[in-house]
Amino acid sequence: MTGCKINNSSNKIQVRDLQLVTREAIGHMKEGEEEKTKTYSALIWTNKAIQKKDIEFLNDIKDLKIDQKTPLRVLHRRPLAVRARVIHSMETQYVDEHHFRLHLKTQAGTYIKEFVHGDFGRTKPNIGSLMNVTADILELDVESVDVDWPPALDD
Repeated sequence: MTGCKINNSSNKIQVRDLQLVTREAIGHMKEGEEEKTKTYSALIWTNKAIQKKDIEFLNDIKDLKIDQKTPLRVLHRRPLAVRARVIHSMETQYVDEHHFRLHLKTQAGTYIKEFVHGDFGRTKPNIGSLMNVTADILELDVESVDVDWPPALDD
């Protein structure tokens, strides 16, 4: 099925630049994986009551370097390593005294859940340590993957 057929068959999904790619092209895409950025929206819970002023400082943090040991939840399928990652930006929205929404733009490969709760000290720094609270993630949505691939096709 071509992209046009898919696009004409439904208003719930749209396809662009559908194409066969070579192994070489896939290799090229994987090489650039570290440079990709992803944007997320997360609903965060804190054990301590918070006010809007308690989270506003997160908005000012830019290009935060973090170290992440392979998370416990994926250790059975990934090698144990420490990976340096970057949180490019954060934007907070206060919800109530125990919840806020966190919008993040991160380096691809960042483990977001672990950045929030710290994974028993395996991700440093993390939202919990930055705020001096116990934090957990209740919802996580990928808003965008910023990568310029595959190549655009002429229509």
